Amino acid sequence: MKTPTSFVYYHQSQGFTMFSHKKYYCIRFFPQGLTAAEEDGRLPPLPDGVSLQPGEKRFKANELDEYWAANLDFSLLGGPLDDRSLDTFESLLRSNIQIVGFSNGPRLYVERVLKEIGLAKYFEPELLFGVTDVLPHCKPDKSSFEVVLKKVGALPEQCIMVEDSMKNIRAAKSLGMKTILIMGRGRKHGSLKKNARLSEATKVGDAPDDKDPAVDAAVETIAEIDTILKEWMS
Repeated sequence: MKTPTSFVYYHQSQGFTMFSHKKYYCIRFFPQGLTAAEEDGRLPPLPDGVSLQPGEKRFKANELDEYWAANLDFSLLGGPLDDRSLDTFESLLRSNIQIVGFSNGPRLYVERVLKEIGLAKYFEPELLFGVTDVLPHCKPDKSSFEVVLKKVGALPEQCIMVEDSMKNIRAAKSLGMKTILIMGRGRKHGSLKKNARLSEATKVGDAPDDKDPAVDAAVETIAEIDTILKEWMS
């Protein structure tokens, strides 16, 4: 399979990175960014000798989805989550809580990630959504949440959004959901890992903030949400 992002040259992509993040809230290779950017005519020129058929889309989200799922180095995820985190999901199932997954990553990629970290069995196919299921929308667009809510047959006030993105937390709260912010291991004790700090530096204005009024509860890791949910449901 060819690399579906090969048409984006590094030196051309730097300006597009900031443009797409501000307008579409994505990195330059995410499906929602490339889909919207193509509609706006923002993609760099095609390589010499390459042409499209009349009406043919230059960017095909399913090609990127398939490529990522088949070729990315998923060993970087570090393998399955720790037992405490897995126990949290087991507890959710025992409590008959419907677990819905919604990611800004493409669907096949998301399915592969869940498999690699040991969570695939907790997400029913009809309750798992990648950005390719809601295009041209994406989080934190209101329309993206409305698509998911309609498909799962739920009202916002019946839902709890668990997120590490402040923009997504605020969007969910504005719709009427309760929210739990995942802040990252070590943040409360000032020992956040370097890679996490570097990642946040690329997402201006989106660093976790447990003082934000849109945050109903905040934890460092997913393993801690079980306690909060039990308190809310008691």
